[in-house]
Amino acid sequence: MFAAQEAVSAPITLEEAIARAVKYNLKQRVALMERALEDELVEVQKQGMLPRLTARAGLRGRSNDQGSYSESLISGRQSLEPSASQERNNATADLQITWNVLDFGLSYFGAKAQSNKALAFEERRRRVVADIIRETRTAYWSAVTAERLKGELGDTLAQARQTLEYARQVEQRRLLAPITALRYQRDLLNMVRQTEHLDNELAQAKAKLAALMNLAPGTAFALAPPADATLTPPKLAYGLGDLEALAMVRRPELREEAYLARNAVLETRMSLLRLFPNASLFAGLNSDSNKYLSNHSWADAGVQVSWNLLNVLSLPAVERAGEAREQMAELRRQALRMTVLSQVHVAWLERERAEAVFQRAQELSTLQSAIQTQTENAARSSAETQLELVRARVEALLATRARDLSYAELVNAQNTIYQAAGIDPLPEQIADASVAGLAQSIAETNRAIEHGHVKIPQIESVRASAPTPTTIEAKTPTTMEAKTPVATLLPALRTVAGRPWDNLGSLASNGEAVPATTTP
Repeated sequence: MFAAQEAVSAPITLEEAIARAVKYNLKQRVALMERALEDELVEVQKQGMLPRLTARAGLRGRSNDQGSYSESLISGRQSLEPSASQERNNATADLQITWNVLDFGLSYFGAKAQSNKALAFEERRRRVVADIIRETRTAYWSAVTAERLKGELGDTLAQARQTLEYARQVEQRRLLAPITALRYQRDLLNMVRQTEHLDNELAQAKAKLAALMNLAPGTAFALAPPADATLTPPKLAYGLGDLEALAMVRRPELREEAYLARNAVLETRMSLLRLFPNASLFAGLNSDSNKYLSNHSWADAGVQVSWNLLNVLSLPAVERAGEAREQMAELRRQALRMTVLSQVHVAWLERERAEAVFQRAQELSTLQSAIQTQTENAARSSAETQLELVRARVEALLATRARDLSYAELVNAQNTIYQAAGIDPLPEQIADASVAGLAQSIAETNRAIEHGHVKIPQIESVRASAPTPTTIEAKTPTTMEAKTPVATLLPALRTVAGRPWDNLGSLASNGEAVPATTTP
């Protein structure tokens, strides 16, 4: 599980954490192996298109001679003496090559269908990688909080426990009124409980991140946390209409369903092909040791055609089933498109909410830090009790933790938008497969995405049947007015040249499955 991995030699940045997760995560390895298996099955399907070359040899013996005689059809009397034309023991051998046209056609379409399945598994792998990267980002920011608050949390927890023990002694000595002492202890216990719960969360954060990076349990590593000044809300360089267009073209689920829709057409063609006559071509070399034969070796060749004529009666049913299968594939794609559009809109709204929550959490953290400073100054002059000092420190810790978590949630919401739109966080080509090279490529790709360098598909609006722009503008949310042109809100379709199913092949000359252009 942990073999051939680059050792951790420096504090891990976010890009390096993602690079290690992409390179070493076992789920990613499983997805790669599934894709490799589907590619190998393509080669297996291609073998079915080859002719069959059969070599046979055998020995035969019997207890007596194989003889026969003839009988006259007119008189019914035996016309010839019994004679033998076959030895008691003889050996035979032959080498036959056979090519079945129907098997060739079925294997041809089967290889195309398997190639589409291999491409569909590649889209599944893209989805797995996107999920791993999203989980790694969340775990990284939780672990960064653990690193940042580790020392302060330990000191605050020790101080809270010490103050709680002091409060218990005050109650035992009856230095305060009983109800005041009990309330004092209750408040301290609540703060100790909150601090211990936070300590437990932070202790698990690095373990979760290590599991995503596939580091062995117990591996010591440090993180390179960003400064507080870098905790600024990331900018979103795409409008809602742009994200919708990207999702329609680049989402792995839609592309996978498009490949499977191709197979629905191929299944119909295979069903129709089974109704055709079956022709077999054969040729071979034969040998027989029978001494009664004039020629002990010979070659033969021929063709054989067979056709089940009753199959013609099932042609209408096969055509109806094929049309229903293709319509079902299209309906599945439409339902999936609706789900994808909903996910894009939900991710858009969730990011707006996450940004507002982060702004409030950042203000609260700044305010709580100021309160802690004032409380510590007052405690030095005995103007505040130890309880208030502990309370201020615990609340400052919780506020800092809430700020970091809200920022992690904001970053996660931003990446959820990219994932919903099908924007890959990995580059298409990677020159350096090392962890450092992969981390650099990921950083460059992320910068390009953040600056809006992803090409947006062009979509034509259907204005003839669309409502007037004024009606649309009245119903458009305020968050979309500034970023989304009115034209992209109209019903739209993509202009496609040619018939959708003209190119059903995914077989390259080198035997590898290659993606073909699909239209959602």
